[in-house]
Amino acid sequence: MDCFLCRKHAGETAQPPGGYIYEDEYWLVCHAPAEKSLLGTLIIESRRHFLDFADAEEDELVRYGPLLKNVYRALKSLIGAARVYQVVFVEGAPHFHAWLVPRASEETARGVSLLTRDAACSQAEAEKLADALRSALATT
Repeated sequence: MDCFLCRKHAGETAQPPGGYIYEDEYWLVCHAPAEKSLLGTLIIESRRHFLDFADAEEDELVRYGPLLKNVYRALKSLIGAARVYQVVFVEGAPHFHAWLVPRASEETARGVSLLTRDAACSQAEAEKLADALRSALATT
């Protein structure tokens, strides 16, 4: 099977900015590529190859909710996000992954307008935030 995310997990492709922020037996969390995301845009990837929640195992589902809660709290605390949008398309890479996109309180774009606009942050900013998030999530 030729799956980009499976290759990424195996270290066969470019790694995310700052490496993986969080890992357990079911999920990995990383910052999205800096050149195509707002600072703080994260991706939660299933460790096991499956498409969507219909194919998820009970243990994966049980761990997903608390992981989301901890990641949302960390993002809101560290970057002052007013909202965190969760988006799951699974079209570009047919392996479960959810994008978490933070929206700052002063941001005028909302909802789909925010999600569809061009955005970028610097690699250095993404790496610095990845380190801070890693520390924050290690204490939860």
